[in-house]
Amino acid sequence: ARGDGGISLSAGINWGLILKPAIVAQNKAVMDRFVPSFCGGKLAYACLSMTDEAGGADSENPLLAGAGIKTTAKLDGDEYVINGNKSWPTHGGIAECYLTVCTTDPNAGDEGVALIYVPKDTPGLTFGKPEKKMLFKTSINSPVHYDNVRVPREYRLAGPGMDAHFYHFIAAGTGWHSATMALGIAERAFEIVLDYTGTRQGGFKPVRQHSIVAGIIADMAIGINMMKASIYNLSYMLDHLDVYGPPWSPEFISRATTTRVFAGDTAVEIINKGAELLGSMAISEDFPYEKCLRDAKITQLWLGGQQISRYRVARGYYDLKNWA
Repeated sequence: ARGDGGISLSAGINWGLILKPAIVAQNKAVMDRFVPSFCGGKLAYACLSMTDEAGGADSENPLLAGAGIKTTAKLDGDEYVINGNKSWPTHGGIAECYLTVCTTDPNAGDEGVALIYVPKDTPGLTFGKPEKKMLFKTSINSPVHYDNVRVPREYRLAGPGMDAHFYHFIAAGTGWHSATMALGIAERAFEIVLDYTGTRQGGFKPVRQHSIVAGIIADMAIGINMMKASIYNLSYMLDHLDVYGPPWSPEFISRATTTRVFAGDTAVEIINKGAELLGSMAISEDFPYEKCLRDAKITQLWLGGQQISRYRVARGYYDLKNWA
């Protein structure tokens, strides 16, 4: 992300969000069907098809316990029949496989959550036009439509109950990945500010020699170092699940989301501070800083945004109920 957030996003989705759950779940049918595509010399993409066109972030709202998922999967013999529409999935239209978040019964809570792998060439699977974005232009987001899409039942990740656990596990992984991207973008912005303020003259000396500028640079450095500390802590937790418990527990999701929320807010704050030191150069397309300004914002917006993310944080400390 320090070089390009979109490329970082693509790499993380392919392995951490799509392939790793199948390996952890030991779903041999999914591994045999999809993993080889990512092991050859040809570039391949995977897609996490999560956010529903109707309901938006409801599918990511933990308080709804799966009831907010609009895309349905009905078992018909040895196949699941999927119907629904997904918005903003990264790699929509170019992916080899689509890990699709569905519900088998919206009244069944987490028991109804189903994660199903759909091959790209499945009849009934179609795509909309790529979204025109101001950021992450090296990654593609296109709507995905399911019209009686039929896939073998063994392409379901793990089954009732366990699919919800893996959905929460993915939420932990996305929290870590989002935070690391926010950090990379912020570090790039900091490098640009340090360089510019060291050569730009004001008051007969480099502007960073003025105390007010030094204070802003210090605030940027403090924010970056605190982001690193939080990310390193979460990384340690992910590497020591025997100590910190399963990554789908409310407590673990809370810690992971804390890191994501903090990193996203901090990155945007310090990059905005840096822009004040660059003046008009911060928004010039001929200067690299404007990319940092654009790219950082998404780390506050995806995965339900900072507001729904705070539900996940609170649920790690007490039994936060749905408002309904």
